[in-house]
Amino acid sequence: MTFRMGIEHMTTKEIRPAPMYISYPSIFGLGILHLLAVLSIPYIYYYGVTTPDAIFHLLAYPVGGLGITALYHRCWTHNSVKFAKPVEYLLGALSTLVVQMPARQWISTHIKHHDHTDHEEDPYNIQRGFWWAHFEWIIFSPVPPIELPKRLEDSAVVNWQEKWYWPLVVLTNILVPVAITIAAGAPWWGALLLSSLRLVLTSHMIYSVNSVCHMWGTRPFTLQYSARDVWWFPFALGEQYHNYHHAFPRDYRHGHRRLDFDPTKWFIQGLAKVGLATDLFQMPERRIQQAKLEVLNAGSAESYRIAAE
Repeated sequence: MTFRMGIEHMTTKEIRPAPMYISYPSIFGLGILHLLAVLSIPYIYYYGVTTPDAIFHLLAYPVGGLGITALYHRCWTHNSVKFAKPVEYLLGALSTLVVQMPARQWISTHIKHHDHTDHEEDPYNIQRGFWWAHFEWIIFSPVPPIELPKRLEDSAVVNWQEKWYWPLVVLTNILVPVAITIAAGAPWWGALLLSSLRLVLTSHMIYSVNSVCHMWGTRPFTLQYSARDVWWFPFALGEQYHNYHHAFPRDYRHGHRRLDFDPTKWFIQGLAKVGLATDLFQMPERRIQQAKLEVLNAGSAESYRIAAE
């Protein structure tokens, strides 16, 4: 087996310069969002946060995040599980709470990431540096041509979400929060600041799967990719077991052990118990242990080679 180069083996020569491209809409959108998030700090200081506002914004991340991790990622991208259609519609709508692109674009980009991990065609290639993988790729690279698996090309839910994505974003991140804030007796415009703060914080947590989880952590299941397991990063709803995921992308579990902190896995298992999720794909334990043994043997061989030199 040929192992791809991990980031610790890189040299400056091996990092190709980013293409000369700038997405001005992305710069404008991210800039406004971060500015409003900063302005939310004096708002919170002077006005505080009402209980209804706090409940909504604290729940928005895990609820919307499951739309990404369970539906976009494990169900649609990797075909690890099948959800009942009402669940797909609901998760597709709730995913707009975290604003991570319509599903068609997200799925296509993520498939390219897996097909070309750590290579030039990888949209968020960690070999270009931490900040490129974290968010610069959004600004300095054009959207790759959208290509979906055949099983999703005619998906009614994917097409519905594409059509209504931005109206749903406005509904979930502006209209609903403003209504809650007004009902709680706070200034209506405070909802815009609080939503911006939430979106900035949650976006950076999500971006960290592409940056933190490709730079720090352990590689117990495969040395072929830079992806790492980062157990101490619990905000990714289970996506932090990233080395396992790159070793076995089809498995609906990222934290494969029962007590691994993987809320998305538990959510899928809960839906399965009530008949709303089927066809859960699980890698056999025998294959997992074999992969771990291969990594140990490869590490021992590398240590022996270095000692011999």
